[in-house]
Amino acid sequence: MLKKQIDILVYKWLNLAMISVKVGELRNHLSAYLRKVRQGLEVVIFDRHTPIGKLIPHDQEKDGALTLIDPMGGYKGLANLSFRPCRPFAGAVETLLAERKRR
Repeated sequence: MLKKQIDILVYKWLNLAMISVKVGELRNHLSAYLRKVRQGLEVVIFDRHTPIGKLIPHDQEKDGALTLIDPMGGYKGLANLSFRPCRPFAGAVETLLAERKRR
């Protein structure tokens, strides 16, 4: 019983702090949702009941600042990677046809 009450409270809180919207609805009413984001709300974008993105208010204090996170394993493995040589220029159709021939 307590778990069900907590779930209901969490659900109600999320609906107050966050808005869910489908892609088509967002496309049709983008300006209205951007106004809500400016007011501080978060908008979660869904594509057929699957969350695919989130619009969040821009943090004015960190304007333009990026935080770089080092990989957990370090950079040692990057030197051992090998890549196949790329062609100087390949059109999309030629690339697709060549890929299909390899299959």
